[in-house]
Amino acid sequence: MIDLRYERRAWTLIYLCLGLVEGGTAAVMVRSLFGDQAPALAVDLVVAIVSAAPAWANLASMAYARRAQGQRKISFLFPLLLAMAACVGALALVPRSGAGLLLFLALYAAARLLWAGVETVRSVLWSVNYPSRLRARITGRITINTSIALAITGLGIGWLLGHEGPWWRIAIALGAVCGVAGALAFRQFKVRREEELLEAERARLVAGASFGFGGMRALLARDAAFRRYQYAMSMFGAGMLSLTPLMVICLGDVLRLPALWQVLVTTAIPVMVVPFAIQPWARYLDLHRVLAFRSVHGKFTVAAVVLLVAAVLLHLPLLLAPGAVLLGVSVAAGSLGWTLGHNDFAPRGEETRYMALHVTLTGMRGLVAPPLTIALYHLLDRLHAGLGPAALLLPLLFVMSGAYRFHALHRLQVAANTA
Repeated sequence: MIDLRYERRAWTLIYLCLGLVEGGTAAVMVRSLFGDQAPALAVDLVVAIVSAAPAWANLASMAYARRAQGQRKISFLFPLLLAMAACVGALALVPRSGAGLLLFLALYAAARLLWAGVETVRSVLWSVNYPSRLRARITGRITINTSIALAITGLGIGWLLGHEGPWWRIAIALGAVCGVAGALAFRQFKVRREEELLEAERARLVAGASFGFGGMRALLARDAAFRRYQYAMSMFGAGMLSLTPLMVICLGDVLRLPALWQVLVTTAIPVMVVPFAIQPWARYLDLHRVLAFRSVHGKFTVAAVVLLVAAVLLHLPLLLAPGAVLLGVSVAAGSLGWTLGHNDFAPRGEETRYMALHVTLTGMRGLVAPPLTIALYHLLDRLHAGLGPAALLLPLLFVMSGAYRFHALHRLQVAANTA
């Protein structure tokens, strides 16, 4: 019997730790702790890398997916969770210097790479533990707890960064302790019909299922619908991943907001909206295919990005609050679609493989798009002082393009079903 309340508590503890290495929060930490310890371009590139780490770390997902095939899932994930908590805890010891910036980046990257393995395999647990008609709503309930945990962690660190003393270090250590406690609780999880799942995975391996780049290309070539979906995801995701580091930089350099407000806009407000928005999205996803879901999701996201970009370019901070709220509505939908959307395409036994491809492509755009937009920001600023914020138009263009493609794919699907 699956105890959902127990699972929610365990993931809440884990997310109190994970919140310290959440993209937007960590980006603000980098600027606050090391902004005067290294050249501006170097610090901002680290901001871009850190903010996009939840995406590019997923490049390791193929290795995790391959390694997890045919193995018991809880035993596979437990050491990853413990090691992630250890990396987060070590951040409390990082000195505030140029060398400390590099050490922060190394520990942060390690924590995110370890979490990538958890995300890759966790979706399989949910796909077998919960029926498809309820999966999104159950995932949404878990997300409510984890979103509150992320918001608490982000606000706490944002507030402590504005005060002298070692308090931010103590908060990081406490977060790591929560991560260890959550990992220990996770050991009690059960996987329903695990023997059937493992048998199906082993059969796929015997049949020649590949988790390398060749296998990923073959999967995309074979599954045209998933290929088109992933192309739209790449455009959409590149825009969202590029937006966060640029917003952190512009909130500080253009609107002159303190660290707490930067965390509020980029992380805390969106995350606090998620518990209120997640269940309506979950009910919609349970009743509709993912393309219908993404078509509606894209409209909310475009509205959010337009407000945030306008707030910076027009120097209208009042637009930040509604923009951040709408971004939270978008994040709620995105968390469900990202975790469960591939199940609309994957045959039984290939869920891990489809998820691996999905998150690997996410990693590729996370590795490329944010540093390029940061480089564009600095290039524009050198060409003409004050022109750098215009780089925000590029993420907006990407998001609008991806949203349009989701809508077009949905219309094609509807037309095909009614023909």
